[in-house]
Amino acid sequence: MYEQNEELEAEEVGPEESAGMLFDNLDKGNIVDQIENNQAAYVDIKELYDVAVESMTEWKKKYDNAIKLAKLEPDTETKSFPFEGASTVMMPFILEAMLDFNSRAAPELVWADNIVSTKVYGRDMKAEQVSNDAGIQVDQKELDQAVKEGKQDRADRVSEYMNYQLYEKIPDWRDGQDKGLMSLPCVGTFYKKTYRDYDLEIIRSDLLMGDEVIFDMNCRSFENCLNKFQNIKVSRNDLMAFIRGEQKWDIQESGIEDDKKEFDFIEAYSYLDLDEDGIAEPYYLVLDEVTQKIVCCYPNYDEDGITLSEKDEVIKIKEVDCYTQYRFLPDPECGPMGLGWGILLGPMFNAINTNLRQLIDAGTLHLTASNSGLISMGMSSAGGEKGNRAASGPISVALGQLTPIQFSGMGTLRDNIVQMPFSGPSPVLFQLMQYLIESSRSMTNAAVNIEASPGEAASLYLARLDQGLKLPNSIIMRVFDAAKREIKKIHALNYKYANSDEYNRVLDRERQYVMADDFNPEDCDVRLASNPSQGSDLQRITRAEANLQLAMGQHAAGINEINIRQATKDLLEATKTQNIEELMPEKDPNAVDPQMQLMMAEKAADAEAKKIDQELRQRAQDLQAKKLAAESAKEMSRLGLMSDEQEARITKSYVESLKIMAEMGIADPIRAIQEVERTFINDAEGGNENAGQIPTINPDSSGSMAGQPGNQDV
Repeated sequence: MYEQNEELEAEEVGPEESAGMLFDNLDKGNIVDQIENNQAAYVDIKELYDVAVESMTEWKKKYDNAIKLAKLEPDTETKSFPFEGASTVMMPFILEAMLDFNSRAAPELVWADNIVSTKVYGRDMKAEQVSNDAGIQVDQKELDQAVKEGKQDRADRVSEYMNYQLYEKIPDWRDGQDKGLMSLPCVGTFYKKTYRDYDLEIIRSDLLMGDEVIFDMNCRSFENCLNKFQNIKVSRNDLMAFIRGEQKWDIQESGIEDDKKEFDFIEAYSYLDLDEDGIAEPYYLVLDEVTQKIVCCYPNYDEDGITLSEKDEVIKIKEVDCYTQYRFLPDPECGPMGLGWGILLGPMFNAINTNLRQLIDAGTLHLTASNSGLISMGMSSAGGEKGNRAASGPISVALGQLTPIQFSGMGTLRDNIVQMPFSGPSPVLFQLMQYLIESSRSMTNAAVNIEASPGEAASLYLARLDQGLKLPNSIIMRVFDAAKREIKKIHALNYKYANSDEYNRVLDRERQYVMADDFNPEDCDVRLASNPSQGSDLQRITRAEANLQLAMGQHAAGINEINIRQATKDLLEATKTQNIEELMPEKDPNAVDPQMQLMMAEKAADAEAKKIDQELRQRAQDLQAKKLAAESAKEMSRLGLMSDEQEARITKSYVESLKIMAEMGIADPIRAIQEVERTFINDAEGGNENAGQIPTINPDSSGSMAGQPGNQDV
């Protein structure tokens, strides 16, 4: 084995051969024989393991203490101070916080019917091709609709299969997720190891507690740590299968102890430069501390993780990360581990438990003090003589009984009994314990009781509720993000190891689909079906009720019957009502809703009433206008009659004037009249100085008139 490795070294593998070796190793299985110096490689990896274990020592102490607090395990089962059998009781505050968090997170991350949802990006050219082949393409609008339906159908297929996979195919996924969410508030960290089991040909996502994954805690984050380790136990049968089977572990069967049933190994995800090109590659290794060598080596990369230059030189190799770290609270020192209430508030809970035990012990002493103490016993000599000597030396006093001492006293029995003095539990200590309990509960109890005030608007109550639940909601969103990363790892393995036969059997559709095409990560993304930003069930119900009230409001602009139905459906979903489709069946688009018909009739009646009212107003205005016109005509007629009457009087005056002039012998009476008009009207307007004077009219032979000043009579 080692001679072949020496020949490879002598050939001085070039860049192209190095890249080819990396690709070839992906299909070779266990390549432990390619490790040139196995012992030296083991020593290097084991040294990294020891450094990682040392870095986790202090954290491990806090972790163990947090586990004891959660399991209500005291440091010692029995106590002898301040008396034998003293109290070791513990308060279950950590357990209360764990149950509260699990009850909020598990319904949507463990027990929900649909945990995974999918979104398909881009145009989905395959869906377009299917649409064209089926003759669906008529115009661009119909094509876009067909493509949209094809993308949605693909997303539904991926979601359906992955939900089935989480519930049925991945062993113990629900149970592991439930356990992890229960422990997370206590210790702050757990892991999910997502990988493909080559023996069973299934995908697994196993639960690992916070202390089961070992790495150097001096790293800034767990994801950026290059070396990760895990202690594993292998049964004898599994070990024999690993040696004789396809994995071919480098262990001699003759060196296995006969009476040993389990064997300890170290799993390592680390880096080795097997092709000696200066860039170490990520590998999965198994270390045997008994033989002190590496017994198993698999590439921990895939083809997509190898980046080559234009000259086919290896530039970068990306590892396939199988671990997903769930964190409860981030470390204030920006460390890689999460913090739980058991680690963060461990000293406070220890103080609460100590105070509680002291109060219980004080109560026990107080109750037994009346029956504990000393009582004198008359002492006589062998000869029957009595004396007054007191017993000397130490005196043992037991609780719950009076210890007799040799003392000859005087007086009554009461005078010869000394009871144990004790004042009872300290009220100050009790108040201190209450303060610590309230402080811890205000931090750990996420079930904040925020009651709605009478008559309070739903939007205002929702705002107060959101404010009160910001802390637990932020923790939930952090956990949801970790769960999403785990789901993405499962999605990637489904794409890499696609099995279309099983895929179509689960879907049970008329048409057969290619699993690798549906799970292509370039345009298909998976996420959690539930939205963590919506908060708790109480928040969702309150928000749905507020939306329904808005939709049903009489003054809500832009709200129609469809919005009311959707708001009602959202409320039923928020309350987790079963058989929603039966309660709210889809309506026939051609059917007439009686309520809508009544609303339309009311609107039509209102419109008709407005029309009639407008017509009546117009008629009233027309009548008013006609009345004004009639009155105007009447007034004009009256004025016309007055004008005619005045004109008639003037005409009569002219006639009478002409008659008088004719009788006076004036030859041309009309001319004389015109002369008078000129004198009174024209000259008065023109500024004649004689204007306005009555002219003297003398008949002459010519019949003319002469206007002379004076006061002659006409």
